[in-house]
Amino acid sequence: MITLDDKLDIFYKVVFKEEEEKCKKALEELEEKNRSILEEKKIELTKRKEEIINRRRILAETQKNEILSKATQENRGKILEKREEILRDLISSLEDRAREFVLSHDYNDYVLSKIEDLIREIDEKEIIIGLKEKDKVNLEDSILKLGKENNKDISFNIVVSDIIGGFILSDKDMSYNLDNSFKTIIEENRYLIGKRLYSSLEKTGGLNG
Repeated sequence: MITLDDKLDIFYKVVFKEEEEKCKKALEELEEKNRSILEEKKIELTKRKEEIINRRRILAETQKNEILSKATQENRGKILEKREEILRDLISSLEDRAREFVLSHDYNDYVLSKIEDLIREIDEKEIIIGLKEKDKVNLEDSILKLGKENNKDISFNIVVSDIIGGFILSDKDMSYNLDNSFKTIIEENRYLIGKRLYSSLEKTGGLNG
C-alpha cells in the first residue's frame, strides 16, 4: 500500500528530477555560451595582438628604413665630400707639378713649341701673347723670331694673375682668347680628371656608394 509519504516522495523525485534536468540543461547552455564568448574573446584578443604586433612591426620597419635611409644619405654625403677632397688634392698636386715644370729646362721649349703651333694655325696677322713677366723676359726674343718666320706681328701683354705658366694668345682687338695657361688647362680638365678619378676609385672599391 502506497502511503502519503510515499506519494510525496515520488512527487518530489519527479519534480526535482525535472528541475534537475532543467538546471543541468541551463548550466550546459550557459557553459556553452561562456565557451563561445571566451572563444570569441580569445579570437578577438589574438587578432588585436596580431594587429598590434603588425603595427609595431610596420613601425619598427619604417623606423629601420628611416634610419638606414638617413645613414645611407650621410654615408653618401661623406663619400662625395671625400671624393671632392681627393680631387682637390689631386688638382693641387697637378698645379704643384706644373709649377715645378715651369722651373725646368724643358719649359721654354714647350711654350715656344705651343706658340709656334698656334700662330701657324690662325689667320690673324697681328696677335697679342700674354705671358708672366718672367716668361716675357726669357722668351720675348724667341717668340718675336717665330712671329717673323710666320709673318705675324706679335705684341705682348703681362698677365698678373696666377696662371702658373703657359700663355694666352689673343687677336689685336682681344675679341677672343686662346688660353693655354697651365691654370686654365687644369681647370678645364677638372671634370675629366674627376671622372677618371671616381672611376678608378670605384673599380678598386675604395669609395663605392
